[in-house]
Amino acid sequence: MKNALLLTLLLSLLPTAMFAATSWDNPDVLCPEDVLPKGLECPDFSGVEDPYSDFPGEMSHEEILDWKTNKVADLRVCRNKEVLRREEIKKGSYSAATLELAWMTVDSGNQVAEKLTAIQNASIKYEIPPQVLIGAMKQESLLAALGISPDGGNYSCGMSQLNIQEWCQGMNALSNEVKATYGWPSNINCNSDVLPTSIVKPFYDIAIKKLGSRHDYQLTAKEFKGITLEQVKADFPVGASDLQTKRFKAVSSFVKNCQNISLSVNFKAQTLRNLFNNLVPEKLKKDELYSEGKTFSKACQKPYSSKYYPLHTGWLMAVAMYNAGPLQPKLVGYYYQVKNNNFPSMNPLNLIEALHWGGKYSEKSDNIVFKDQDGHRLSQSWFKSCIVQRHVAGVIKYVTAPGKEIAKSLEQAPCSPNEVPEYRKLSSGVKKLNKQSFRPHRG
Repeated sequence: MKNALLLTLLLSLLPTAMFAATSWDNPDVLCPEDVLPKGLECPDFSGVEDPYSDFPGEMSHEEILDWKTNKVADLRVCRNKEVLRREEIKKGSYSAATLELAWMTVDSGNQVAEKLTAIQNASIKYEIPPQVLIGAMKQESLLAALGISPDGGNYSCGMSQLNIQEWCQGMNALSNEVKATYGWPSNINCNSDVLPTSIVKPFYDIAIKKLGSRHDYQLTAKEFKGITLEQVKADFPVGASDLQTKRFKAVSSFVKNCQNISLSVNFKAQTLRNLFNNLVPEKLKKDELYSEGKTFSKACQKPYSSKYYPLHTGWLMAVAMYNAGPLQPKLVGYYYQVKNNNFPSMNPLNLIEALHWGGKYSEKSDNIVFKDQDGHRLSQSWFKSCIVQRHVAGVIKYVTAPGKEIAKSLEQAPCSPNEVPEYRKLSSGVKKLNKQSFRPHRG
């Protein structure tokens, strides 16, 4: 879910604690199976005043502590089930944003075995730390199998919140035989001139009319059944008849299958792997690797399979690029005054710091401006910088053990698309390097 306002609410619900020094080879992160709910029987929250914070009076201190520490994922599901129950009894009890989060949280408890298997398989296949993969998807969807939503013209779908172009790249990596089972054309280009994300809009507009009182995030494949080429092709980009047929086949396959959990997780990991391979600086790829005979020490359901640390900075950089675009390594390089691609050794906190503070505010453009290593001037909005550092911190928070805090977002005022806060306007946009490098930047 790439909705910034909802992201703000999501992160506000996460517990906070005091920072402690982190051993990045063995940080306080959860096993994948502990991030997901286990389907435990819920306490009876029907009599509590606030279902988001209170516990039933008959529960002992020990029981409450057990839910807060060992059953956190199930506790979130249980609390949100109660919210949805109360809304059903009395419509209008909660805001639309709260109800969307509640629905997503409850749905995260569905098909857990399939979700966990897909995450474990993708982590092995693409060598991505499972904590980064699961944290990235928690940040996007709370691990709910979301229906297609406009998402600012992106028309994202599913647990991994992929758009048609990202889905296309995943499908095109499969064999023609497998593509055929999903109704995907054997040879279609994924470029924006062939498959712009907006090509899903006419399908969405038809399907949304079948929802009644339900919301677009609850769309399923059945709402898209029966759509014909004649109904949608007028909204396609200009093209020859065979191209229009191919486009229709691709989008029809996408809307039918984009909530498929195994495909969604596989394609998300593949997308992150491509960003990692092609755009993450070499220094960040090669740092934070386990030496021979070493690995993540926590005993999880499946042995830890990646050679990378669980919160590997290079993989988190790939997540940042997925969220905010390919300029993020250049922004980080500018902040740390990198020359000849000689990035310093970094950890996740250094990455969050650089994403937040990198680049200087320009009153003329109302953007954050910076340069690449060849001196070319680049820019992006402060809102994007603010959200992406928060996004990376959120990925980490979602997999951090209860009662611990490894990372936090650094904004001192809410991320706003309309206003750059004064404290950020005053920053130089570069790190003041010294022999004791990488102390937290204070502006």
